[in-house]
Order: sequence, then structure tokens, then C-alpha cells
Amino acid sequence: MKLNKGDRIKCDDSIYAVVAVIWSAVYLSAADDGSTDYDYEIEDIYKKYKDVEILG
Repeated sequence: MKLNKGDRIKCDDSIYAVVAVIWSAVYLSAADDGSTDYDYEIEDIYKKYKDVEILG
């Protein structure tokens, strides 16, 4: 799995969009477009990436 900017992640009944991937860190922000579609679940992300940051 290779995350790209804009990929959508489901975490705790919320959807986040990937803002950046730097080495083993993933930066997410809330996806406020009203869509419930997503590409990955957060558990899948933690299997490959060591750090996940949700930006406020």
C-alpha cells in the first residue's frame, strides 16, 4: 500500500484525507465534503506507517 495525497481514511466513524506522507508519518485532515466513501481503514495504515497525525 502506498498512500497518496487525497486518499481517504476511516477512523472512529469519521473520514480523513491524506494531506502529506513524509517517511513513515502520515498527516491527515478532516474531509468535510459529506461523502462516506473511503480508501482505507486506520488499522490498515498503522500496519505500514509508524506515526499518524490528525491536523486540527
